[in-house]
Amino acid sequence: MVETQGSYSAADSGKVLPTVARGGAGARGGIWEFEVVGRIWRFFTSVRLALVLILILTGAVLVGTLLDQIPGSVLSDSAAHAQWLDRARTKYGVWTNAFDFLGLFNVFHGLWFRVLIGLLTANIIVCTLNRWKGIWATVFPPRVRMSDTFFQHARYNATFAAPMTLPAAAERVKRSLRRSRYRVQMETGDESVAIYADRNRFSRFGTFLAHLSIVLILAGTVVGGMWGFSDSEFIVAEGATRDLGLGTNISVGLEHFTDEYYLEGPPKDFRSDIVIYEGGKEVKRGTTRVNSPVKYKGIRFHQSFFGQAAVMQVKDEAGTELFNAPVPLAWQTRDGGRPVGSFDLREQGMTVYVVGPRSGETDPLVPAGEMRMEVYKLDGGTLITADNLSQGTAKQVAGLSVTFTRESRFTGLKVVKDPGTNIIWIASALMVIGLIMLFYLPHRRLWALVKRRDDGTAEVKVGMTAQRDMSLEAEFSRLRERVASALRGEKSGRTSAQGDKDV
Repeated sequence: MVETQGSYSAADSGKVLPTVARGGAGARGGIWEFEVVGRIWRFFTSVRLALVLILILTGAVLVGTLLDQIPGSVLSDSAAHAQWLDRARTKYGVWTNAFDFLGLFNVFHGLWFRVLIGLLTANIIVCTLNRWKGIWATVFPPRVRMSDTFFQHARYNATFAAPMTLPAAAERVKRSLRRSRYRVQMETGDESVAIYADRNRFSRFGTFLAHLSIVLILAGTVVGGMWGFSDSEFIVAEGATRDLGLGTNISVGLEHFTDEYYLEGPPKDFRSDIVIYEGGKEVKRGTTRVNSPVKYKGIRFHQSFFGQAAVMQVKDEAGTELFNAPVPLAWQTRDGGRPVGSFDLREQGMTVYVVGPRSGETDPLVPAGEMRMEVYKLDGGTLITADNLSQGTAKQVAGLSVTFTRESRFTGLKVVKDPGTNIIWIASALMVIGLIMLFYLPHRRLWALVKRRDDGTAEVKVGMTAQRDMSLEAEFSRLRERVASALRGEKSGRTSAQGDKDV
């Protein structure tokens, strides 16, 4: 290896060898770094990786669809989170804690889900960049001249003997291809003319539009997950106002809920008249329905469900009012059938559950017109006392004066903010455009070689390479017939039954 560098004396070898050694180490380090980058690049260009990630994400989406997902307002409140899990145990049993630990009740906002989306995005971007050079070389600039070997081995090929001069034959081939709406380029030599024709050349870039659309869809999902929120169980009682939370300074008040029915019984209309406050100031009023939400600053308030509420008043022994508000009975007891709601008396260290009677039947535990109140310790959950309350009659419960004032209504709203929606709409449009370019406007390429024969006439060879295009054979037959007709001096027609050798 050293001798190839040139002649030198033995005295110089002591100086040269250390230099070569240091250069070799640096080269090995550079090669190692290049190999690491190359391995990472090849890892992300793998179609197998894309399929695995897509399958995992599909499974995650399926799990997130089949399993109940914790609303954002519940997730940010530890007490509400515990209550939500307690209700979930009636449905998922012993698996509840495991599902919660694995984040399966919060799939779309989990870190692992975002990591999967990031990996798939990187995979798509690297695959796109990896294909860019080849597609660009196909379109800009194309190779015009092909050898005789190409025409012999091309999947679709034909040869014509043209009884005319070489320039005349080349001109007729060019005109016939242009009539078929092909773009034609020619390269003239001493004894031949090479012709390249193509159609829909920019359709190759439909691949990049499709890839870009997938990246944008994933980006829209991440943007919506990080800066958006969705709460399908936001409950407000009539006459009450509730903070939205979720990082906003917004609160929502319900003035009135209305449900209407046809005479036959089916529901006609559900609507809620709501007031939106920001920073304590009213900023908007509106009526929300299921498919007609009230919108404010990108937040949509949809009508979702409704139910019964109980207006409760609580006073201490001195007559000081501790609580006076409607309690939405939005959940059901574990034994089923009875609506239940709760509120906290934090200074007294109590949680009060209000239980209503079963609907449509005589309830021996909670008769019609009454509410049952169960008082528990706020931290330990130990039952302190339980008693039934008649409407309008105060009763002493656990040292407090409690009155079931009247029945009321509550509305359940689905609150959604998704800043990634516009990104996904743009991505969907790009996906449609890309698929149209790829499948309805395929890139078609044809090469022709016009050569002078010894007798002064011309020979024309045409060929097309095989592509993933089921209609390519029919397209080549059409072009072959047009070229043959042009060489015969006809405007249209078909080749003779003897084949393509004679025109």
